[in-house]
Amino acid sequence: MKDWFADRRGAVFFLWLGIGLIALFGVLEYRFPSGAQLETARGRVAWQQETRGALYFILSDKQQLVLYAKGDPDGRQRAAIRDGAMYPLTVQFLRQQKTGIGFAPGEFYAAYVLAVGGKQAASLEQVRSAYRRDNLIALAMGVAAVAAGAWRLRAPRPSAPRAGGGRPASRRSR
Repeated sequence: MKDWFADRRGAVFFLWLGIGLIALFGVLEYRFPSGAQLETARGRVAWQQETRGALYFILSDKQQLVLYAKGDPDGRQRAAIRDGAMYPLTVQFLRQQKTGIGFAPGEFYAAYVLAVGGKQAASLEQVRSAYRRDNLIALAMGVAAVAAGAWRLRAPRPSAPRAGGGRPASRRSR
């Protein structure tokens, strides 16, 4: 088990890991919503809670939404939500993508585009490019893992260590 990564099993593991990461990239890119799939909610922010990777908030019309930090690298949309108690927001969200959290009851839907007073904080294309940047990291890791696995499968194998006279080493000498 000590040389598992250097063995053929390790090479096959890296090959399958890379294929899985490449498939993950394809699924994430395919499943990103288009503008026609998004629904719209309007209102002021009645409640908000920020976590490490997301900002959960509830609008005055009781719509529960979550904005992931992955899609907001510059923080403009999160700043708009923080100011949303004073100004009404227009939020475009995807109802099919929902999550639940432990500190608030109900389901929260993924928000993609926010507008304050009719002016968008970020367009859907800017959000898509932020998600794509993270997805490309998964693609690069997948390609690297496939290359490492293929290289290990094709690399020449060293012969087994032999004791004097070409006989296999005894268990005691190992």
